[in-house]
Amino acid sequence: MGRGRLRGGRTWAACVIGVATVAAAAALPTQAMAASPVLEFATPGFPVSFTAEGGPVTAVLADFDTTVHCAASRGEGAITGARSTLSTYDFTGCETEGGSKGGAKCGSAGANEKEIRSPLIEAELVFVDQATRAVGMLLDPHGGVYLSFECGGENVKALGPFLSPVGPINQSSSTFTASLGRLGATQVPSEYEGPAGERLQAIPTGEREGGTPGTTGVELSFTIHTSAPLTVRAVTAAEVEAKQRTEEAAARKREEEAAAARKRAEEEAKAREAAQRQEEELAAARRRARRLSKALKQCRKTKTGHRRVHCERRAKHRLGPKPAAYLR
Repeated sequence: MGRGRLRGGRTWAACVIGVATVAAAAALPTQAMAASPVLEFATPGFPVSFTAEGGPVTAVLADFDTTVHCAASRGEGAITGARSTLSTYDFTGCETEGGSKGGAKCGSAGANEKEIRSPLIEAELVFVDQATRAVGMLLDPHGGVYLSFECGGENVKALGPFLSPVGPINQSSSTFTASLGRLGATQVPSEYEGPAGERLQAIPTGEREGGTPGTTGVELSFTIHTSAPLTVRAVTAAEVEAKQRTEEAAARKREEEAAAARKRAEEEAKAREAAQRQEEELAAARRRARRLSKALKQCRKTKTGHRRVHCERRAKHRLGPKPAAYLR
């Protein structure tokens, strides 16, 4: 008997613990998980081809007194997904300037004189800084060599990844701007935000034949023309969270209003039922009163003396007023 009670107690305790756990999980706030930002190329379909028309290019390698300058630049490619692109670039009129190696022609193997050609370069749409709503393309996101050329017989390699801010955002357009900026031999910006808002680095480097790799700073601006209008849709995590809070507050208000409406409807229904019962009780009382009056008149007509009193008493007992609870 004691063991049976013990087993029953354990089962009851386990049920209580289980219910408490479920209740605690249900009570967790809906904002327990951080909101995710929205960043995408909003367009009816992919791919969307584009061309890029650029101006002069200047590239500076750390600890090297000679720069590479190209007179013009252009590119072409396609937006292949919600955040991804593939493109190639040509730089023309390229030669070194200044320093000990100035005046040398620069070009890629198989290209025209003073022309540098890139291979196919991947890029990803990223938030450079959500706080300032800055968006950019992370080119060559997986690193590696994105340019290889010679200047005066000396091999030069450029390695990624690197960032190119773009705009406009959150408006439909078929013309966009992209730019590369530098501070000396350092690319700026050189940081962007990862999926969880963490700060990640994108620092391109350059390597001369026989030299030590160093940071590079490239200065360039592009005007990008897409084959169809699209929107660079950028909504920060803070904006997503604020919208969620607004929607949740609106949903709670709707629930409260619905509950209040249900309560009013229930109260109105109860009031109608009570009024109907009261009318029925009054109608029943009036009917009994009429029947009693008729019975008493009959007693007075047909009975006398003791028999009349007895008749009236019986009529009042049978047809007199009844308590409301009895009538229900």
